[in-house]
Amino acid sequence: MADEPRDPDPEGLDPDPDQVATAQAQLDLARRSGEVGSIAIAHLNLATTLAALGEHPSAIAQYQSLIAYVDLASGDEEREVQRQLRMISPAAPPPGAQDVDLRNIQTVARIMLAESLLSMGRRDEARTELDRAAPGTRGFGRGVLRKRLAAVRGRMDNVSGPAPLRPQAPDVDPEPPEQVAAADELLATGRPHEAARVALAAIGACAPDQVRTRAQARQVLGMALDAMDQTDDALAVLRDSYADYVTAEDHAAAATIAIAVARRLADRDDRQSAVELLTNALDALGGRAGPATRVQLLIDLGSIQDQSGDDALAQQTLTAAVATAEAAADDLLTLDAKHGLAVVLANGDSSTDDAVEALAVLDECRRGYAERDHVDRATGCDHEAAALLGRLGSFDAAAARYERTLSGYHDLPDDLRDSSWTDEVSDCRLNIAALAGDRTHLVGDPRLFRSGGHGMSHPAVSAL
Repeated sequence: MADEPRDPDPEGLDPDPDQVATAQAQLDLARRSGEVGSIAIAHLNLATTLAALGEHPSAIAQYQSLIAYVDLASGDEEREVQRQLRMISPAAPPPGAQDVDLRNIQTVARIMLAESLLSMGRRDEARTELDRAAPGTRGFGRGVLRKRLAAVRGRMDNVSGPAPLRPQAPDVDPEPPEQVAAADELLATGRPHEAARVALAAIGACAPDQVRTRAQARQVLGMALDAMDQTDDALAVLRDSYADYVTAEDHAAAATIAIAVARRLADRDDRQSAVELLTNALDALGGRAGPATRVQLLIDLGSIQDQSGDDALAQQTLTAAVATAEAAADDLLTLDAKHGLAVVLANGDSSTDDAVEALAVLDECRRGYAERDHVDRATGCDHEAAALLGRLGSFDAAAARYERTLSGYHDLPDDLRDSSWTDEVSDCRLNIAALAGDRTHLVGDPRLFRSGGHGMSHPAVSAL
């Protein structure tokens, strides 16, 4: 949201042709740096410079090249994960080119490509690009993109001449989607009270057929109430948001809200309500939800079932998550689902065979996460395996695994040290100290070999 591209406004400019050479030089420099965000920004600048000069054929070629490049670069999932972590980390430096949302860049490029196509009379191609751009203008913090797309559509559909790119009546009340975008921006800048007020106005202004906009407004309101510590009201509003998203058939958004609400309910020890909500989401979305959405719902449902002590049902749910992820050929989701299943196998009151399988799956997940540079998740697998080895009485193996886990936690960069990092480090130190001493009474000590379950969070302890 905070990294939304500014509204490019070439109108009224009289650019010097030398700007093309400058823009090209900046793109060449960005390419030598290899930084994806810098390349995308410089490429967009070159294309817009050409368009502003009226060199639309060249601009069109550059926009198309940029869109193809972003398609390839967007496959770097690790970059997106790191970008989001930097955006939410209070210790992160101010956002830079590396924090650019490539999807927003691509949306801007498609809209401006449509403008150049329209300038050359290629209306059908322009319409196609606008249709492709439309999904990228949805959601919070994208009001500028929606305005730009609507303006180009207006120019394309208005046979009497181009529509203005800016509203001509600033005193007109904003439409509900713009109110939602404004509320979201207020919330993002730490003003939840104002965000709640604007979101409430948007809810009241929504027409009956604006179900998705109402869902978004309720989501912002729920988040604002949560930020104001009005948790009961926040949960009620977020539930209404979930119901609206289901009605609007926005499956991914519905799942996101269901998972967020379920986790809050579980944190309040209302796990039964959390299970019911996630089960309802799976039933309501059915086969219409994409495999990634369905897998995430199954993983969270299995986690909460496990927390509730129903390990047999949790195992069944997470087995289904693994099968769904494998069928979708999504390697990372498969690892997440297997990790969840291993936790259930490790902590259930079942056979030694289950424990052995859990160790094997944890090691498989650790290798898979490490290969994909998800070092935090790899370390979590080591931690879970160390605890299980300790419970099984394999003390030497447990000690070695705890040492590796502790080293892994210390090697994590600051932006991957979540709120439970200190507790996890303390737990490793406690178990390492215990394993270095008299091992006679280790088994059965409730302070030792504790599994973090799906959260891998441990009470802070420093001594035996």
